[in-house]
Amino acid sequence: MASESKPGALIQVVEDDPHLNMAICETLRSYGFSVESFPAGVQALEWLKEHRPDVILCDIMMPGMDGYTLLRHTRADPQLRTLPFIFLTARTSVADQRLAREIGVEDYLTKPIDSENLVIAIRNALRRQRVMQEEMQRQLDNLRHRIVNVLQHEFRTPLTFVLGYAEYLLETINSGVDLDELRDSIGVILDGGHRLQRLIEGFLLLAELQSYVLRAEDSNDVIAINLWKGALPMFETPLQEAGLQVEIANRNQHVIVNGNADLLQEALRRLLDNAIRYRRPTSQRIQLSVERLPPYVGLRIQDDGVGMTPEQVQALAKPFEQADRDNRTTPGAGISLAVVRHVVILHGGKLDIESASGQGTTVTVWLPIAPSSPES
Repeated sequence: MASESKPGALIQVVEDDPHLNMAICETLRSYGFSVESFPAGVQALEWLKEHRPDVILCDIMMPGMDGYTLLRHTRADPQLRTLPFIFLTARTSVADQRLAREIGVEDYLTKPIDSENLVIAIRNALRRQRVMQEEMQRQLDNLRHRIVNVLQHEFRTPLTFVLGYAEYLLETINSGVDLDELRDSIGVILDGGHRLQRLIEGFLLLAELQSYVLRAEDSNDVIAINLWKGALPMFETPLQEAGLQVEIANRNQHVIVNGNADLLQEALRRLLDNAIRYRRPTSQRIQLSVERLPPYVGLRIQDDGVGMTPEQVQALAKPFEQADRDNRTTPGAGISLAVVRHVVILHGGKLDIESASGQGTTVTVWLPIAPSSPES
């Protein structure tokens, strides 16, 4: 069993009962773990500003800052939000356990604590963390492979149009070119050039995000609804040309998230662009809202566009995938969704996609609620 635990893994213990705190620390040290213990959440959070344990082991009911609040702070901090978090508590109801798991704890142990169960829970948390890191590396390797494939397919198509029509103009320029043909040719060249520009910019941004680490100094508290409002202005003309109305729901107006506003708005702009591009002739509106499901806040966009089948939604989990690519007339390599997903992961959130073919799509960006956010 010892080989399954990370040698010398650092465990932060947060427990206000001094006797139980000491007993837990002695047990963990006897199994080869390094331990830092604290009697209160405030002290534990202060220590976390300078250190990163492998697992946080925390009591729920403590004076001052309780375990739920400490968890909320860690999930809102870019440096801490992926840390495994195990609750210790005397509260044994099913409702309490369900709540703890819903808000993102790794495990939930009830008092009195059994030493073997405690060590097993920590080893499992470390194992899952290692598997998650290995999976992220595997996905990164797959990402590189798919980039090469996409470069071969998506870049060649617009480039063929650009070169083909440019060569046509060069061949006919001396024999006289009809103005309508000239206008059409230039339009195709511009369309291909803009498509290449979007693809290149998307690839460059995604490549930058692969090595980007979201630091505390890069993040600020921002009112969630303002992220939608900040992303909208550049789409005034496309929305008007598409005949689409944007409706912003008047709820959760004061909920706050903590993050990099520029990155988050870039992700939302890409969702808006997709909603416009994949509309139906009968599409009329795009609905934007802020949803609240503690400890998360959801930035939701709902359209009445072409929609997707369940199989197509599942395929979108792969980077650069575009649903029904062979039958789509609009350009794209799924880069936008890959960018959105990566921005969401950087912020400790998750992306939900619900869709029905011929009816529309709903995408929700779930982000941790900032500790400074109002309770309601």
